[in-house]
Amino acid sequence: MLKIVIDTNILFRIFKKGSPIRVLSKYLTLYTPAYALFELYEKQDRVIKKLKINESDFSKIFFLLRHIIDFVPETDYTDKIQEAYEIAKNFDPKDTPFIALALKLNIPIWTNDKAMIIHGLKTGKYLALDTSAIEDLIKGRNLNEIREDLKRRYL
Repeated sequence: MLKIVIDTNILFRIFKKGSPIRVLSKYLTLYTPAYALFELYEKQDRVIKKLKINESDFSKIFFLLRHIIDFVPETDYTDKIQEAYEIAKNFDPKDTPFIALALKLNIPIWTNDKAMIIHGLKTGKYLALDTSAIEDLIKGRNLNEIREDLKRRYL
């Protein structure tokens, strides 16, 4: 199975009914910083309202997430936090934990955050993939081809 760090903007979309992300996650081993669980819970009302789901559906999906995603404690990637901050401060310091975890595990980040994708492509310090690129990766497309396709689309 392919290993990917999942950004909160993707996590939020898992709550949407009919989300392709639910299907794609079956082919991936997903990791995210543990604080993302708190962030999801903290923004529960916003998610419910925006995605037009009820509290019961939110709770069921929230429970399910804890079984399909490895929520990694910060202590497991503390040694990469400063390096990740130096990268993330160029576009969004709040992305530091995701980059730190990706650096620690040496795996890509699944996000639809254009700034994160573009910065990763420009610097080569990490790789951030959008949902379309994840679909291509699952279909067996070469990571170098995917990276070149992302460059064409984003740079």
